[in-house]
Amino acid sequence: MKKTIAIAIILISSIFIGGSKDRKSITCREIILHTLDSIKNIRTQSLHVKATERIGKRFLIAESYIKLNVSPKKIYFHSPAKGIELLWVEGTNKGNAIVHSQSIPLINFDLDPFGSIVRKDQHHTIFDLGSSYIGKTIANTILSSPKDFDKHFSYAGTLTWDNKECYQIIINYPEYKFIEYITKKGETVTSIAHKLNTSDYKIRYKNNLSSYFGSIKEGEKLIIPIPYCSKVIMYIDKKMYLPINITVYDDEGLFEAYEFTKMRINHSFTSDEFSKNYKGYGF
Repeated sequence: MKKTIAIAIILISSIFIGGSKDRKSITCREIILHTLDSIKNIRTQSLHVKATERIGKRFLIAESYIKLNVSPKKIYFHSPAKGIELLWVEGTNKGNAIVHSQSIPLINFDLDPFGSIVRKDQHHTIFDLGSSYIGKTIANTILSSPKDFDKHFSYAGTLTWDNKECYQIIINYPEYKFIEYITKKGETVTSIAHKLNTSDYKIRYKNNLSSYFGSIKEGEKLIIPIPYCSKVIMYIDKKMYLPINITVYDDEGLFEAYEFTKMRINHSFTSDEFSKNYKGYGF
């Protein structure tokens, strides 16, 4: 994923480097370049997330606290309202996540992070938490049509959100549509979504696969949204150059929205902070 963002940074740089050196105001391309660079350089991240996601015909709102270590990949997720904690560490526990529920306090569960229980009523996997997934989506959008940057991206000025000065970026996809896709051997909805830079959840919803998370039979015909959405409004913190508010629309209107607060990046975690024995965790 970092390689994809790095390529996009080089590509965007080639678009505007060499322009007027006397330019005083920042451009949309420069904002996106700085943002991709900031995302690429994240080593650790902790943040509070308020997620609004359309599930079927209704909206679900959830708030969570997340800690991430990029390499090796380590994830801690806590949803206080649901009483759920999740811990996943690369190379451990046979690839499963450790999940603790306050409703069953004496037992921890080892669950497939791509399985139906962990993925239930979620737009994204736990591996898409934080800023990295956003960066990958932006980078792949640019790489798919580098000459159309100005068609898709526009700068809408500055504003204040959560007491932070932000750049407002609007991303439009006038070519948003649904296509037919024939599945290949061993593919899953998630692998297809990553391959085509589109929405895992939307593929499931459109093809009545909302509760199915395994491999799909080769030769199946699926309806796929291309690209990810029809419009995005994104607030980028002027100091960190990271998105802190994202609103996403599709053909039906609001699809998902994320608010990132109390964000910290590149800070140190203690040696046991991604262990179920860490003080304060419920595992």
